[in-house]
Amino acid sequence: MSIRDFGALAQQWRDLEAAGIPLAPLENRVGIDARSSGRVLTIGTGSHHPGRSEIRELGDGRFGYILSVFVRRDLPGKTRIRDSWISPPWMDPTFEWLADPKDEGQHPGWYTFPGDTEQFARVEVVNHRINCVLSRGDFREGLLLGVGCERPPDSYKNCDKVSVTFTVVDQWDCMHRGKLRMRMNRRPARAKEVYKRTTPRLFSSPPDIVPPRRSLIAPPRPTEEISKKDAEAMRRAFEEMVRVNSNREHAKVPVSDRVRSGA
Repeated sequence: MSIRDFGALAQQWRDLEAAGIPLAPLENRVGIDARSSGRVLTIGTGSHHPGRSEIRELGDGRFGYILSVFVRRDLPGKTRIRDSWISPPWMDPTFEWLADPKDEGQHPGWYTFPGDTEQFARVEVVNHRINCVLSRGDFREGLLLGVGCERPPDSYKNCDKVSVTFTVVDQWDCMHRGKLRMRMNRRPARAKEVYKRTTPRLFSSPPDIVPPRRSLIAPPRPTEEISKKDAEAMRRAFEEMVRVNSNREHAKVPVSDRVRSGA
């Protein structure tokens, strides 16, 4: 079916949108030349925090993403942002936006990264406002705060500029992307602890080692030699015992008997 009255068609679109009925993006509607319709969304760095975007290494080993962003709808119609994310040059499936502190039982006026002391005023953060409906001329501007567990490759040094892609998805599952740059902010490497003596040494130099004196106790002899020596000692002790007993018996004989026996 050919469309002859584009004015009437545009009025119908306006009436439907005024009634709250969602329509396809303007560039996808019949009768519109997408090449001349211009960009639906403008995505860039926010003017309020132009040098604030960074990828920060946190104390618990994770990495915090601080992105200064500006999103505006430039064409007639409405864009309902349903989802958004940051895509660094490396894959990080664990990435997620920080939740609204009002919903987390934290101080309602401040966003904070886990394990980090810096606070971000809620009025300057758009985490809780990025999923919204934008009409022509509407925009969102502020800081987006996210966190991921994937460690960036070591080839990205501290203070390096990292190119990332910020993506938003609308109600028609169309993806709108913007190329932005973030500064790498790594924590300083921990220096190895070196123990230093605080008290002076007892000797200025290590003392000479004196070899131990030779023991006065003779080393044990082989078992066979010990057995022969013990047997000889026992034999001599037995002979001495016999001799002593013999002398005792001889002393008990009366003198007269010894005289008779001598006669």
